[in-house]
Parts: sequence; C-alpha cells; structure tokens
Amino acid sequence: MPTTNTAMIQVLGAIAYGERKAYENAKADAETAATEDERRWHRQVAAEELRHHKGFVKRLEALGADPERAMAPYEQALDTYHARRSDDDVEAAVFAYLGEGIADDLLQWLREVADADTVAFVDTVIEDEVGHEAAATEALRELLSRTPHGRARAARAARVMHTHMVWSGRRGAAPMLAFLRVGRPLDLVRVIVAGQARRLRAIGVGPLWTPVPDRIGPLKLAG
Repeated sequence: MPTTNTAMIQVLGAIAYGERKAYENAKADAETAATEDERRWHRQVAAEELRHHKGFVKRLEALGADPERAMAPYEQALDTYHARRSDDDVEAAVFAYLGEGIADDLLQWLREVADADTVAFVDTVIEDEVGHEAAATEALRELLSRTPHGRARAARAARVMHTHMVWSGRRGAAPMLAFLRVGRPLDLVRVIVAGQARRLRAIGVGPLWTPVPDRIGPLKLAG
C-alpha cells in the first residue's frame, strides 16, 4: 500500500541517518582513543557503521526514494541528541551504550516488518551490532567497577539520557509516527522497553534507574 511504502521510506531514512551519526561518533572516538588497541577497535566500528549507512541508502534507492530527502526530517532530532557532550566518563559511556542500544532494537523490529531484501541486509547489520554491544557492555562494566559509586552514577546518567532523548525529539515527533504506521507498533514499544531494561540490568541498574547493590550483607551478588 502507498501509505505503508511511504512510512517504510521514512523509517529507513531515520535509520540511515542514525547510522551516519554512529559512523561519525566512532570516527571521532578513534581520533581521541588513548591506546592503539582502542583506536583500532573504533576504526573497525566506524567502518562497519559506514557500511550500514551505505546499505540503508541503497535500500532507499531501491524503493525509489531520494536518500537525503528521506533522512532530512530526522536530522534535527538526532543532531540535537548527539550534540550533547559530557566531561563525565560514566555519563558519556552510558549515553553511547543506551543510545546505540535503541538503534539496535529498532533493527530487531524492522526485520519483522520490512521486505525480504531489506531484512537480508538488516541481518548483516545485526551481526555486527551484536559484537559492538558485547564490547560496549564489557567496557562499561569495567569502567563502573573502578569508579566510586559507579552504579549510582550510571543510574543517574541513564535517567538523564532518557530525558534528553525525549527532549531532543520534541520538535520532530511527527516524522517519528512513521514507525507506528509501518506496523506492529506494540512490538516496537515492547522491543525498545525490553532492550533498555536488559542493558540497564547488564550494568547493574534496575527499574526506575535505581542502582542494583552488588552485595547484601556479607553475600556478594552474581554479576
């Protein structure tokens, strides 16, 4: 149906622009990396994110869309979100971790509503992102373990991140409705909420942004 096709083009435009921002951020991280190993990892991530961006651009072209025009409605919201900079290492890491996580969750939903060719490409993107998330989780857990009150600071950062995300999209809410028009909106909400909860648990943060204690009395908890 024409409406569904238009909505899919809008969704792919949003995701394509998000991948462009992910590439730019990974490239910037490579330039400021403290060690050669970190620099090499961020360069690898940047190369993969650029591949993702170009792949979604090709999918837009295959649907007869102008990629730049499809991405344009989402530029302000995503630029505003990514423009935030923090000197707090924990906050910066949590922002990146949870923000990328939402992008990954969108891909899981997209593969349930898109055409076969798009799904085939999305599966290759998800394969890359699984590795990205595993590395990010490990790095963030290590950072929190050596940071005083690390989990409490992560909980505060998560709360700030979610507030900032909503604030960033306040002027660009209308284009976001395309995600609902494509189909399976309840699944979309469910996968995002579940994904965020899973990632917060992985770094020791519970419901309502509360830090999970690592021990009760003399008993150290798992994780």
